[in-house]
Amino acid sequence: MMRRAKATRHVLLASALLGLAACNSGERPQALPAEGLSTAEVVGFGTIRFWGDAVVPATSKYLDIQYRQIAASGCVKCQAAATFLAISGGSGEGAYGAGFLKGWSARGDRPQFEVVTGVSTGSLAAPFAFLGSRYDGALEEIYTRYGDDELFRSKGVLGLVGESLYDTTPLRRLIERYATQQLLDEIAAEHRKGRRLLVQSTNLDAQRPVIWDVGSIAASQQPGRQKLFVDILLASAAIPAVFPAVRLNVESNGKVFDELHVDGGVTSQIFFAPPGLDLNGAARRNLGQERSLALYVIRNGKLKPEYKASTQTVAGLATRSISTLVKYQALANIAAISEMAKRMHARFAFTTIPESFQGNQRTEFDTEYMKALFQLGYEQGRSGKAWETQPPLSPTLAAR
Repeated sequence: MMRRAKATRHVLLASALLGLAACNSGERPQALPAEGLSTAEVVGFGTIRFWGDAVVPATSKYLDIQYRQIAASGCVKCQAAATFLAISGGSGEGAYGAGFLKGWSARGDRPQFEVVTGVSTGSLAAPFAFLGSRYDGALEEIYTRYGDDELFRSKGVLGLVGESLYDTTPLRRLIERYATQQLLDEIAAEHRKGRRLLVQSTNLDAQRPVIWDVGSIAASQQPGRQKLFVDILLASAAIPAVFPAVRLNVESNGKVFDELHVDGGVTSQIFFAPPGLDLNGAARRNLGQERSLALYVIRNGKLKPEYKASTQTVAGLATRSISTLVKYQALANIAAISEMAKRMHARFAFTTIPESFQGNQRTEFDTEYMKALFQLGYEQGRSGKAWETQPPLSPTLAAR
């Protein structure tokens, strides 16, 4: 009887889930049609984004506007040299980059970055890296204090038939707590000087990376700027199916549609600029000279393969496969950015979590693991010896 009752419950549960799945088709009648991709803008905000995989005339125009702002700022040093920073994805391993930045500050030679870019967890760190060392404390709080329970909630069995396994309302509230109107005002002030804070999401409908100028959002003074700023950061970190996609309202040819955006790491773990973007040409046109450039990359993860006996379950196989894919994707991204740096005659350096670090990560955002990783990053950043300049040909050949 007990066995039959248990089996009956399983059948009823399965039937209920199938019924729910049938009711939740996920159709989007207001989805942006393909012909609207080139004209769609977020309602009320104008041009605040561009494709991350191609240079179009609008991208070059956008760059000219930035360089004219630099010229108008009166900063002679800024017109002669610039330093850029790209921060990768990596979930809880973003603690490495947060610690590295604080250690770099303690070393005393951390520059002001003209452009800071972020993907996924890197997008959450990017605003603080952009505003400088006075926000190192906020970075430390975010990457050592908040664990899984403070960032997301399981939806249980309902998550299997909905859009995601977890609810990220706690993460949204955390971002809102730090992304205050004052913080946005500070970002806006730097944006007007020609500095740029860029975050990448993936337009799931278009299957393309989108680079968001979140500094422009901050500078817009639109009533909804804080919500959109938070939406973009949340979208950049929205692991597909695990976390809910972010739906954004856009306008095209006078009609309102919606787009679905997910983790920027779906298309690349790290980005700097669309391939082929001519920074030197923009400098010559608007500043009258080319500039001395330096490009730094913080990879929140290891490059070398790490042996681990995989568990032969759906979750185990999927997790191990995705982590392997991400490792190789990150290396390809670093190599591509290195080549871009060569073409624009920029100094290039990157840092990754060293192979020697053997912390025990029990969950995705294990605070004890993150504290250890933050401390390691701090020591690496303060040492000044954690930079590499030549990407390995494969993860196996990584130096660290």
